Amino acid sequence: MNKFFRYLLMMLSALVMFTSCQRNEKVSPVRKNIEDAVFGSGHLEQDDEYIVSATVSGVIKSLPVKEGDEVKPNDLIATIRSDVQHSQLEDARVTYHDALRNAATDSPQLKQIEAQIAQAQHQLDLDKVNYLRYKDLRRKNSVSQLDFDKAELQYNNSRENMELLQKKYSEIRNSLELTVDRSRIQISAQQALLNDYAISSGSAGSVIDVYKKKGEVVRPGDALAKIGSGSYIIKLYISEDDISKVKVGQKVAVHLNTYPNDIFPAKVTRILPGFNEEEQSYVIEASFDLLPPTIFSDTQLQANIETGKRKGVLVIPSAYLVKGRYVILKDGTQKEVRTGSRSSDWVEIVSGVTEKDILIKSR
Repeated sequence: MNKFFRYLLMMLSALVMFTSCQRNEKVSPVRKNIEDAVFGSGHLEQDDEYIVSATVSGVIKSLPVKEGDEVKPNDLIATIRSDVQHSQLEDARVTYHDALRNAATDSPQLKQIEAQIAQAQHQLDLDKVNYLRYKDLRRKNSVSQLDFDKAELQYNNSRENMELLQKKYSEIRNSLELTVDRSRIQISAQQALLNDYAISSGSAGSVIDVYKKKGEVVRPGDALAKIGSGSYIIKLYISEDDISKVKVGQKVAVHLNTYPNDIFPAKVTRILPGFNEEEQSYVIEASFDLLPPTIFSDTQLQANIETGKRKGVLVIPSAYLVKGRYVILKDGTQKEVRTGSRSSDWVEIVSGVTEKDILIKSR
């Protein structure tokens, strides 16, 4: 039992000593050479990336591509079931062939009018001969004026009837040919709609991601796959507070999630002028000085952009800053300081304390 109490007493003494040491940890501000940097997070993407989307509603019938496949322009990406559209196309073709038959020179409709025209022409020829005969007789005063007028009226009626039939034939033929043209246009329109059910690639590239599966229902605008090609670009999201510090050409230290123990150097190549509402950040682009051995599109990453170097900057350990703007002096008083740049370990002190001050940690 005595041994137990002695052991307990030793542990308590050690704890008191440790706590005392912790409470008495002291530090003075020091001057260091620091590199100012802007932090950004983002991802990798290829120079030419695009989304292949559905243009019609329906059920995916086939999806012959998978991640990693190489595609050429106009390669099939997906087909959407189109039973109704096929039926409409077949109906349009039937209507077109009917129109062609009706507009043919041997169609029953045109043949009927042609027969009427032939009969009218025969009657016109007879009436013309009769009219000319009566005209000659009237000149010789061999027939009455009334008989001549009847012959002339019959001839004029036959001629007008012939003109009407010829006009009717021309109008019907034009109408039938117009129906053929309209039916042909309808086939083209239905075929174009049917083509929307076969979704193709726009340009050559590699399939980065496939978003849908066979049998899924899609609507116009639904993403089916992402395709990319070209060099890899680093996309970084920068806060509004920091974007003014970033310049094209600045060095970037990139940490890829796929290489947790490596840092890859890069340079800022582009600063996009617009504010990204979705990310609530500005967007910049950077390129690698040397590509990683293996690289994947959409890889998540973090990066520090070097915005400048400064010598002799007054800093204190981050743990000694209280509530973001106070430090505790040796005598226990709390003093407000103005801070500058920060890291996980150090905080820049712009004003409030000097190298002569001694600081202690907050209890």
